Amino acid sequence: MDESGKTLNELAPAVQNASSVISTYLGGKIPTQRFVTALVAATAPPPLRDKHTGEALRLLEAALHPPRRPASGPQPSPLLEAVVDVAAVQAQHLETYAHLTRALEQHNELRQAAANSEKLVWVLYGMVGKLQERVTHLTADRDRLGQGSEAAERKLTRALGQQNRAERELARARQKQREAEELAARLQERIDHLTGELDRLRPDTAQLPDSMDVPAEGAAVGEDPEGDDIEAALTRAEVVNDSDSTVARITTELSDNADVVPNNPLTGPNGPNTPDAPADFPHHVSKTGEVGNQREAGGPFADTLTTRHEHARTIGRAGDPQAARDLLADLITASTRIPGPDHADTLSTRHEHAHWTGEAGDPHTARDLFSVIVTDRARVLGPDHPSTLTTRHGHARMIGRAGDPQAARDLLADLITASTRVLGPDHPSTLTTRHEHARMIGRAGDPQAARDLLADHSAVATRVLGPDHAGTLTTRHNHAHWTGEAGDPHTARDLFSVIVTDRARVLGPEHPSTFASRHGHAHWTGEAGDPQAARDLLADLITASTRVLGPDHPSTLTIRRSLTYWDGLGTVR
Repeated sequence: MDESGKTLNELAPAVQNASSVISTYLGGKIPTQRFVTALVAATAPPPLRDKHTGEALRLLEAALHPPRRPASGPQPSPLLEAVVDVAAVQAQHLETYAHLTRALEQHNELRQAAANSEKLVWVLYGMVGKLQERVTHLTADRDRLGQGSEAAERKLTRALGQQNRAERELARARQKQREAEELAARLQERIDHLTGELDRLRPDTAQLPDSMDVPAEGAAVGEDPEGDDIEAALTRAEVVNDSDSTVARITTELSDNADVVPNNPLTGPNGPNTPDAPADFPHHVSKTGEVGNQREAGGPFADTLTTRHEHARTIGRAGDPQAARDLLADLITASTRIPGPDHADTLSTRHEHAHWTGEAGDPHTARDLFSVIVTDRARVLGPDHPSTLTTRHGHARMIGRAGDPQAARDLLADLITASTRVLGPDHPSTLTTRHEHARMIGRAGDPQAARDLLADHSAVATRVLGPDHAGTLTTRHNHAHWTGEAGDPHTARDLFSVIVTDRARVLGPEHPSTFASRHGHAHWTGEAGDPQAARDLLADLITASTRVLGPDHPSTLTIRRSLTYWDGLGTVR
């Protein structure tokens, strides 16, 4: 992790001062020039370090040599207060970045744990089917040979026991998958909140044990080789279920350290997160009893690549999609060389690169990148794999942003069918696709249909995700928008009024999503016949957006154009 992701205790060596000394400086004592320079170097992004260093040193000089004042008692120096304020904001930014980084790491662990359990579920489904066939076959053999065949009876008894074990492990794997997915959804809410905080303050590792060579137990070697293979595979499945404690560990971290960034390591030499262990166990047990090489190509490099992947995503979510795009482009080269072009991590990095290419303002290139990744993921993982479905969603979304909402609408309609069949109608990915499909229907020229679909979807999202979930609030925002576009600005205005209140309560009054809803409320207030009120709402909003997002942020510029429009109409009317 780089310096900007460390807590104050971890930062102390970088500024060559103890954390207690850092706290003293932040509390009001004039710091040394060396401390100021080191603090800026450790907290400011590289492109801004020279600028921030110059500003900080000028403030420090003014604090050390203030102008003479009348002898009317000591007075606080506003320049010193400015230095302290800057340092305090940087410290708060530092802590928020550390919280966000750990939350992203936990989310990635949970996603990988859910994926591991999902793969194990499919292996066990196949094993249960195979055992059912084996029991049927052995029952027929025993009946044919008669009760005197002790060998046939032993094989049948063993197969029945193995079938029960397989069904039990299948139930455990499915439960672990559900728990990981549910906890990941909860953690995503925290990530969204911390990302918003980082914007406001701005100046897949759960693995399996590295040794799966567990000796088979049960019948003597040679008497029942097929049963021996099944026994070995069942033992490995039990080890996987027993060892992957990701959900329990992260649940404990979140409950015991709700406001503290946990400092426990991502991996341990003896725990389930050993970086050398494979992330895709079923590929190593594609045939019953066939284990293969348990160490992935790249070995310890895999953890470094994962860290770089998450670092790039964090930078993108913190508001710099261009930097995220470029970091991921470099990572694709390394990932293709080390794990290989068809490795799941390489495909995941390519997916993220395409996403941030679009977010950086180039949806046409993103569309083309996604088109190739869809083909590759379908070939490597299968057309119905959740990751393939995710890439299909990204592809359709970028087609719409590139100017073809009709094609995006049709692709998303097909994707809804596949996602409902594979993941279920209430899965978060299915809900996201339904939401995007409704938006594209509106952009394709049917606002009434978009309004009606989003009204239905709002009810489903409220039931499944909860009324205060970010996804539910986004759906309500877009329902209000398409209600206005469908010709009912008064209802749109009223809907936005409630959404502004709810988003400010849940996300904070200065979250970018809250600003977006305030903008929508002002717009439809004007469309409903009150341009003066719209102008006043936008005037307040432009002040907040300029302060929080900056005067050149795209959202600030859009609000400024709206203010100019309604200001003119308000004057005329």
